[in-house]
Amino acid sequence: PSYRNIKNFSDSIGVKNISAFTATATPEVRKDIVEQLKFQNPSIHISGFVRENISLNVSFEKNKKEKIYELVKGNEKSTIVYASTRKNAEQLTKYLRIKKVDAEFYHAGLSNELRKIIQDDFLNDKTKVIVATNAFGMGIDKSDINLVIHYNIPGSIENLYQEFGRAGRDGNDAKAYLFYSDRDKEIQEFLIKLSFPSYEQIKECYRTILDYHRIAVNNISEKLLEINNELFKLIESKSIPKNLITSILSILEQNKYLKIHTSSSLNHFIQFLLNPNDLKKYLKGMYNPELQEFIIQLIKHFGSTIFEKKVQLDFDFFEKSFSQTRNNIEEFLFTLNNVGIIKYDKPTFSPKVEMLRERVDIKNLRLDKEDITNKILLAENKLNKIVDYVNSTDCRFKIILDYFGEVTENYFCGKCDNCGNLKKRFGNKEYIDEIIIRTFKEYNSALTEQRLIGILKGTSKSIVAKKISTYQNCQHYSASEIEASVQLLLAKNILKNINGELVFNPMEELFSADENEFEFEEPIKNNYENNLELFNKLKEERNLASKKFSQNPQIVCDDKILSEISKVKPKSPSELMQISGFNQRMYNKIGPEFLIIIKEHNETQTHTSNSNQLPKHISQTYELVNKKYSLTEISNLLKLPESIVSIQLETIISYYPNKNYSTLINKDEFEIIKNAIDDLSEDLKSIKQKLKSSLSYSKIRVVKAILLAQKSL
Repeated sequence: PSYRNIKNFSDSIGVKNISAFTATATPEVRKDIVEQLKFQNPSIHISGFVRENISLNVSFEKNKKEKIYELVKGNEKSTIVYASTRKNAEQLTKYLRIKKVDAEFYHAGLSNELRKIIQDDFLNDKTKVIVATNAFGMGIDKSDINLVIHYNIPGSIENLYQEFGRAGRDGNDAKAYLFYSDRDKEIQEFLIKLSFPSYEQIKECYRTILDYHRIAVNNISEKLLEINNELFKLIESKSIPKNLITSILSILEQNKYLKIHTSSSLNHFIQFLLNPNDLKKYLKGMYNPELQEFIIQLIKHFGSTIFEKKVQLDFDFFEKSFSQTRNNIEEFLFTLNNVGIIKYDKPTFSPKVEMLRERVDIKNLRLDKEDITNKILLAENKLNKIVDYVNSTDCRFKIILDYFGEVTENYFCGKCDNCGNLKKRFGNKEYIDEIIIRTFKEYNSALTEQRLIGILKGTSKSIVAKKISTYQNCQHYSASEIEASVQLLLAKNILKNINGELVFNPMEELFSADENEFEFEEPIKNNYENNLELFNKLKEERNLASKKFSQNPQIVCDDKILSEISKVKPKSPSELMQISGFNQRMYNKIGPEFLIIIKEHNETQTHTSNSNQLPKHISQTYELVNKKYSLTEISNLLKLPESIVSIQLETIISYYPNKNYSTLINKDEFEIIKNAIDDLSEDLKSIKQKLKSSLSYSKIRVVKAILLAQKSL
């Protein structure tokens, strides 16, 4: 852990007094911190692990996806779902999207730019559900998260606590669910193997690196040794996964054999794969004028050399001479590479290692075997603790508090599933009543009150009692609470007392049932999701206004009023002013914006069925248009060239001419392009030549499509 370096650092700068603070340190970690920082008679304070507004729940589910859908579909606030692998995150997101849930996946395999956009969308309420690996969450401080779900078990109770702790930061009640299956433990065991190298793997990696660079035993290289792709593949062929190599190099550095250096090559190299004649034929049939022009520029600049070998591309030169942005040039290169016209080598980032001493024979490689073994055992122990947590019948929070060393004698949170106070369908009393009735139905014989209490609280040692499905189901209720339910059931004649024993009366149970128990729940109105979507749009606009006027959002416009507006959907100022509670002051701040949002929302709903018929790639673009992303942002999110996206947008704009497309193109750029268009029948190349600027064909195409749509109205 990095805290082990603090003492040396503090000594080097003359710091004498140190205080240490940590959110999730176990007793063992606290002891290690004290030893590493060399504290003398430290004062240790432990508190704050209890989160009284969060109820913890564990569920053994075969169909986890369906259960998660049920939880998130009716949740108006934000939700985080944690998955143990990238694949699980993507598959669950796909499932939720099919079910019309506004969800995005997030993991370390996405580009930094895309991760930033997804994270910002979540923070700004553009996305309601994030399905993520543990790459998501550090530094996230969003107050209205009221639901955190673990699709798989995490690797430790520390991770569980940190992750569900992102819920309920506004002080309101929140829920955390952990869904478990036996396969989950296997996944975590596999991840441990990928995180902690064995002693044999470390030796083999050391030997392979130095053999590859032909460094003999007892020799040392003065140069840095590059670990390139070829060497990575060679190491992987020795049954050493690629993501273990960094861990191995860190261990070799700790033991003074090799030191890691991060290096990079920022050069771009390209070569044409087609001969000049074939390329000429390809150019004739090409429909994309800006891509065609880019290829011609490459040939003019490099001549025949680019057909014979790889050449280095100078981005600065092409940006100036071709009037294109770096992003556009990269898009052209990716497009040409993907269709097999060029071979494009992107900048590479590869580590290098420095030899800290002469090479030794692997038999003489001195490593701290005990430390390596202990790290693996510690990870396995942490995993076993989380499995124990899943299977325990104790209070969930008591287990967590015990794990972190907080004194918890007779602690009950009263909110977790094991404490029995979830109040899902029944209150406390009704829950006990049902358990008692189920016990008699299953036992099918008379019971004394004390024996019944022994079964329900799990104190009975009888083998027969332990086989009853309700055994221990009321262990967190007092004997007096169970006795009170027995008296009520006796009063209702559902139970009878015959010679000191309780007997179940099934006919009386049937006829004394509350009529409400047989009523069906009121069906959800068809327009519920529609209203909720509009409510969130209005809420987003209201929040922007609150920042603009430096006022509390509820003062600008109360949530109850927003809810009523989303139901009524007023079309004019007079209709909006008729909404109960909505006044002139509110209208002056947000009224016109609300009416525009409602109008656009109604138009979108009108075309929903048509949108569903769009091809998948067009539908994805259409969704991003609705979320007010720009052309460039949509291109980055979909990982498509702007030229391709602009063609899709052209189709969407012609299909939905009434929509507001002002966010696609910067306002100033839009005006420049608009002023250059004398006739909408002009081709893109003619318009481009008149502009004499870096504005791309893609932007010209989109602006032209918008102008055509406006003309058609």
